[in-house]
This record gives sequence, C-alpha cells and structure tokens, in this order.
Amino acid sequence: MRENVTIAVVAPVQPEDFFDRLWEGVWEATFDLSSFGVQVQNLTTEQHDPQAQREILKRLLEDDVDAIAILPAHFTALDDLIAEHERRGIPVITFHGDAPSSTRSAFVGPNSHAAGALAAEVLSKLMGGRGRVLSVPGPAERHHFGQRHEGFQAGLKCQPYLEQNIFPSRVDHVSPELLAALTQADGVYVGCHHLIGVAEALDQVALSLPFVGFSNTERARHFLDRRIISAIIDENRYLQGYFAVQKAYEAVLHREQGGKLTGVTIPSTVAFAANAFELNDSLNSAFELLIGQRTQVLCSYKERLEQANADLLNLAITDPLTGLLNRRRFKEVMQHEVAVALRHGPLSLLMIDVDLFKQVNDRYGHHAGDEALKTVAGVLKSACRSTDFTARLGGDEFAVILPHSDATAAPVVRDRILQDIAQTPLPLGEHQITLSLSIGIASLPDDATEIEALIACADSAMYRVKQASRFQQALVS
Repeated sequence: MRENVTIAVVAPVQPEDFFDRLWEGVWEATFDLSSFGVQVQNLTTEQHDPQAQREILKRLLEDDVDAIAILPAHFTALDDLIAEHERRGIPVITFHGDAPSSTRSAFVGPNSHAAGALAAEVLSKLMGGRGRVLSVPGPAERHHFGQRHEGFQAGLKCQPYLEQNIFPSRVDHVSPELLAALTQADGVYVGCHHLIGVAEALDQVALSLPFVGFSNTERARHFLDRRIISAIIDENRYLQGYFAVQKAYEAVLHREQGGKLTGVTIPSTVAFAANAFELNDSLNSAFELLIGQRTQVLCSYKERLEQANADLLNLAITDPLTGLLNRRRFKEVMQHEVAVALRHGPLSLLMIDVDLFKQVNDRYGHHAGDEALKTVAGVLKSACRSTDFTARLGGDEFAVILPHSDATAAPVVRDRILQDIAQTPLPLGEHQITLSLSIGIASLPDDATEIEALIACADSAMYRVKQASRFQQALVS
C-alpha cells in the first residue's frame, strides 16, 4: 500500500445552496482519512457541463492520481474517459448522478427509482388518492431524473384514480403554458431542479396544490415554510460527498489487494410542510407511520455508516491474506511502543522469515504458498500474548512486537513459536510439509534505542540465523 493516496473529486459548486452540503461531506471525509495519508484535489465545474468534465478527465490521465470521484454532468458522455482511467488502474466512483453504462468501479448516491416511488406515495396521500397530477420530470439526459420519474410512474400505477399530465418544457421562468397546466392540475410532482420555478409560478397566481419535489435547499425550504411546497424528498447530499471520497479510497485498497468494491445507497427522507398535517386524522396517521419508517431507515443507516468506517479502518491497517497488521500499521505501532518503552520499560522485536518459501511456491503452487503464510500467521497469533503485535511486512516476512519484554523474555517467545510451527504440519493435497522459520531478536534498550536501528538489529540477527540454517543444510546434504 502506498504511503500517500491522491483522490480527485470533480463536481460543481454552483448553486451553492445545493452543492454546499455535498462539498461539506467531501471535506469531512478528507479530514477523517488524512491520517491514512489521503489527499484530495477539489476540481470544480459549472453545473451540467460535461465538456468541462471531459477536459478534467483528460488532464487527470496525465496527473498522478490514485482514484477519481465524479458527479457526472451526463450519464453517457464521459463513458470513454471513465473506461480509460479504469483500464489504467485508476478507479472512478460516480456519485449523486451516475454513468451506469460506463466501467466505473462503484456508484454512491440515492436509489433514484425508489425515491420517485416515495414521491408518488406522499403525493397520493396528499391528494386523497384521486385527481390529475402535473409531472415536471426534467431533462431526459440526466439519468437520475429519468430514474426518479420511472419510479414515480410506477408508484402512480398503484393509484387507479390518479391521472398524469407530463410537462416536457424547461421551467426557467413563469410561462403562460406552465400557468395553464397548473390551473388544470390537482397535484404537482417536480423531479428535477425546476422545483423553484414551479413554486414561483404557484406563488404568483396564489394557487394552493399538493406539491411534492426534490432538492432540499434554502430556497426550497422558503417555499416549504410558506406551504407552497407540501413535501420535499431529501436525498442527503452530505453523505453522498462523504461516501464518494471514502469509497474512492476503499477502491484504491481493493485494487491493490484484489478485492471487489460495492457502492453505497443513500436513503431518502421526507421534509413536510406544516400544512401536510392539517388535512385529516387518517392522513396524519399515515404520515406519522411514514416518518417512523424513514426514521428507522436513518437509524439503520447510521449503524451501517459506523460499520463501514470500521471496515475501512480494518482494511487499511491489516494484511488481507493473514489478518495480521500490515507494514504501515506495524510502523505506526512501533513508533508508539518504542516511545512508551523509552519511558516505562523494555521492548523486544522479532523479525521472522519463512525458510525455503520460494521452493514451496515453485513446487506446490502459489495457493500452497498462501496457505503456508496463513499457517505461520495462525502460529504467531496463538504463541503470542494478546498484548503483543503480530504483523506481515510483505512476502514471507513477519514481525512481532513484544512490549515489556527484555532480552531474557524474548527468546522464550521465539522458542515457543519455533516449537509450535514444527508441530503444525501443512497439508497439501496428498502431501504434507513442515515449515521452519528463521527468527532474529533485538531488544530495547540493550541493542538499540531508536526504531530503525532496532529493526535493523533484529533483521541482521534473523539473517545470521538463516545463513547458519543454510550452512547446516549444506553439511547434511
């Protein structure tokens, strides 16, 4: 694993009242992952500008980045560049919007189809299950808008007394066509960024209709507070930004360690206007049930978030094959334990190498080599105390940190490890072999008082043991 990881995040910053929460999530994740050597480049574009994003992705092909998180401005226009990054081993995470036909590593964002179905459920309750719905789905080239509308239409199919009229035009201003469509409607659904334009049209003619939309922003909440908008389906942008960075880092770890990456689905919630609770008692009960369900989803999601962070931490500090600490974490633990030992007592270090490991790989195959390494790891865990630290440094190299153990105690642990490995045969099909280890010991403060010197001393001792073992093998042969 590289010491430093650079992640490029590509997303708009305007309008601020929409994208500010998304970037807050990005920055929070950057702070949380900084201790792992993660650095984030914030690359901003105008909203809905796929050409600018193409230029950024082209430039990133020449830059030294380890992963990319991008909010795609178009669901197909970036496919070739996303595929080229993935081909070069640079994972690409799409978030908020998606590019599903691309070869991106994962998507982080809401289930837009389910969010649209939720909007249909809320609006049908507000309308009492009957009437004409005016739908403003937004531009078809925005994939998540289309997914929302498909979910909304699927939800309406469960309501036989609701009719739908789709308004296909853009809502950049209050037009006569929009006003005419609104006066003929009994309810309104807006599944895109035209929410404010429709709200302004309703406000202009003082028309009160059940109105459900997306985009929980400061401007939208203004109309929600005034009861012009009845409810907003909220797709948490903070969590989308946070998980986009987290998943990009996880993708780097998985790419180097051969694992498979999965996306993150952000649950949708509902923000209601005050007038939504003044219709009738049965509707109140329905909304209370709906809110209770959504609250349970959020509580469950909070647990998933905590578990995901714990899993990511474990992935970053452990060796995926053996479950021991990896080299990076070994160095961090060494720094801490040496600092403690210099103040409060001794410390010993064992450097361990598997004898003739290459021959095991060559003769029995790499699967047998993996099993041998896992066997050694199991012996180290069982032979050491719970307060000791066992690590795989790479290849067939292992290390054990023994806090509060001096030059007299460390050989006892070494001998126990050697005895256990000699009594742990490794079955390989019809055969079984017995592994042997070369172990070197260095103790603080007897052999060294600094980390690098202590490691070098233990490593040299291990090399002398290995050379002596080879000499003995040569005499026997």
